[in-house]
Formats: sequence, C-alpha cells, structure tokens
Amino acid sequence: MAADLGAGPGEVQRAAEAVLHFWFDELSAEQHFAKDDAVDAAIRTRFSDLRDAVVASEAEGWRNTADRLLAAIVLVDQFSRNLHRGSAEAYAADPLGLELALSGIAAGYARRLAPVRRAFLYMPLMHSEDRGVQRFALRCFAEEGLEANLGFARDHAEVIERYGRFPSRNAALGRVSTPDEQVYLSRPDAGW
Repeated sequence: MAADLGAGPGEVQRAAEAVLHFWFDELSAEQHFAKDDAVDAAIRTRFSDLRDAVVASEAEGWRNTADRLLAAIVLVDQFSRNLHRGSAEAYAADPLGLELALSGIAAGYARRLAPVRRAFLYMPLMHSEDRGVQRFALRCFAEEGLEANLGFARDHAEVIERYGRFPSRNAALGRVSTPDEQVYLSRPDAGW
C-alpha cells in the first residue's frame, strides 16, 4: 500500500490523518450515519481511490499505529457504505474491517483512542452477521464513554440473534427474505 501511495509510511500517515480529519472534524456525529448525498459525494471525490487501494492491499502499511488502523477501518467499513450505498459492494470489505478491528483490539489500540474514535474501531463488530462477534461487540460497546452507542449495538445484536443476518441487506446481497424478515422490513424502524 505504501508504494501505491507513492511514498512510504509518511504518505500513509498523511493519508490516514486526512481520513480521520474528514470523518471526525469536518463531519458532525449525525452525518456519520445519515444518508446524505453531499457526504457521499465528498467521500467519493476525496477518498474513493484510497479506499479501493486499502481494500486491495488488505490494509498493508496501515496496521502499525492506532490512528492508521482506525483510518483503515473508517475507509473499509464506513466509506464502503457511503460509496456503494444499496449494493453488495457496500458490505464486501466487512471481513477486512472485522479483521482490522480484532487486530486493533488485540494490539491494545482501543485503550489509546478517545471514546468517539474507539466506537469506530469497534464498528465492524456491530456490522458483523456473526452471533459470537455480536456478543463481543456488546461487551466492547459497554465500555465507559460508549453509552451512546450501546443501544445501537444492542439493536444490531438482537436482529442477528433473531434472524442470523441483517434482513435490510437482503436486497443488496441478492438474498430472499423470509416471511418473518418481510414483516420486520415493513417496519419504519427496520434496518440501518
């Protein structure tokens, strides 16, 4: 990845700083989760190529500091959803995001991040369609400072516990919804 950016670790660091500055300083907390065409367009213009390069390299060069790893997670987990909204590609990098989150937790990076940033280190856990990962996500989001995220983590875990997957992804992923999932999807508060 460093070679793809044209320099070495310094270029990766500058790219990581740009991602984190955009996500945490330029956007409001509400914009992180809103369906906003202007935010999607800004991400497409500024970060689409970088996101694709990080995914293609499996985040090579992005794993050795808490901030670089967090930036890689924002790219592959959050920006994927903005760039590919409503398509299977929105979720295609989820295994990489989960791997990065787990490796960051194992490396102790979570303890180095302020709660607002730590929540995004943990976000791939919440996005996983695995029940065990969802249970782990609940423990992570129960940490002090993440109270605002815990309700969302519980909601995600409940959907996975009930359906074994996120029914709101079915159309994008070409999955047939069960009758029970169709009832769930008819609710105005279904999905994310």
